[in-house]
Amino acid sequence: MRILLILLFSAAFAKVSFADSKKYQKNYYYKGMNKSLVEWEKLDPIDFLDYDLWLRDVKLRDKWPEWEKTVREKSQREIVGKVLHCVGKCRFYRGIGFYNGQFRSTVLEGDEIHTDEDSYAWVFLVDGTMVRLSPYSSVTFKEFNIGEKTNFIHARINSGNILWLSREQNKFVENNDRETDGLFLPMKFYDALPTSENSSFKEDDLISSLEESQSTLNQYKRLNKLIEENNKNLPKRETFSFLVTPNGSISGQSLSVEFISLIGNKGYLKRRSFSQLGLAGDVPERSANFYFRGFENKSTPEIAEGTWYEIGEKGREFSENGDNRLFQMGELVTKRIPTIYVARELLLKEYSQFFKISGNAKKLAHDYGYRQWGSFENPKSDLRLRFEFLKEYSRRMETSNLLASERLREKMKATGGISNDMVYSSKFFNLALVEYMRGENINLNIDSEREVLNSTKKKFWKIINEIK
Repeated sequence: MRILLILLFSAAFAKVSFADSKKYQKNYYYKGMNKSLVEWEKLDPIDFLDYDLWLRDVKLRDKWPEWEKTVREKSQREIVGKVLHCVGKCRFYRGIGFYNGQFRSTVLEGDEIHTDEDSYAWVFLVDGTMVRLSPYSSVTFKEFNIGEKTNFIHARINSGNILWLSREQNKFVENNDRETDGLFLPMKFYDALPTSENSSFKEDDLISSLEESQSTLNQYKRLNKLIEENNKNLPKRETFSFLVTPNGSISGQSLSVEFISLIGNKGYLKRRSFSQLGLAGDVPERSANFYFRGFENKSTPEIAEGTWYEIGEKGREFSENGDNRLFQMGELVTKRIPTIYVARELLLKEYSQFFKISGNAKKLAHDYGYRQWGSFENPKSDLRLRFEFLKEYSRRMETSNLLASERLREKMKATGGISNDMVYSSKFFNLALVEYMRGENINLNIDSEREVLNSTKKKFWKIINEIK
């Protein structure tokens, strides 16, 4: 027994160069991952010295020769995106802890985001998708998978008002109407901000001082130029999303959907059309499907664009919503957002270059930390099978959650408790709407014979020079 223990300890502490072994060259490691799979901080000395447990593990590993590669892939948490901007308090929960998100904060698989009262956030995903959270909202980025030609995103819309905008390769219709989501202007991503203009002030020609600023139009022109550059430099890839809410799920390619997920209440969703997004060019034919809750209901109706749908409290009713007046106010603040799109294109250029080598699984893992999945179009590929599993798994799990939460609410009401059911109101868009209504063109500078000071011409000059 003593000899056996010595052999076990020797094998555990031996320094093996995995990079030089043929086995390790096959089971490549991921960027930032330790070569040793032993989690010493979680290891129990008693279990480690148990011969029966060791023998059982050996037999299991012999049945699956690629066990090491599988363990590495399951333990790898890939980068989903970056935080573009946060207004107010935006908490990112990771494991048992959390941090306050800010510009360029990294978002990993499994991260859960919460916005507080009067708090908003824009999040950039590495495939070009932009996600906007309104106050009292939460979303969990479950996984981001890179297939041969198609990306796959699995996320859960936990609660609140979430806008999910996939990137299209189409350009935008250029106009000079004022931006609507002015709450995020100016943002810390200085390179994405509109260029300031100078308007000459002449006493003998006061009419010229009333000329409309062209800053928004110029921003759209810049946006279209950036889209054209990224389309040339990055390979064309579709993104298939599977987005889960408590009351129902939706899937489809290049989804642009606004969700209103109310805990303990009905839910609402709407696919935005090309015209509402402000896109130009040919409109591709894409479909999106809705998935009910319930252990027997497996029908998947299609969701039309430009229509608000109402989802029943139990996730078993799905129909067009008649009265959309309140929703229209919330939609207004995200109607024209060229600066957000400019930021998306700049971040795409900076963080998404790895898509160029998406066909090289080893390089993709070693240099960027992503796993290469199979073809989404192939029904027997790992990526397609993963999606099919998630559909059934989500339906059953969310149905059980709804039933459990319903019983809990009934008990609380019976005892006079408060169930804290959510109701859609102006609290989801009030601050952003107020900012839009009182906002002015911040990119217009008035020139006169007086000297133009940096404190008035450059937005962040005072901050940089610590002048109050």
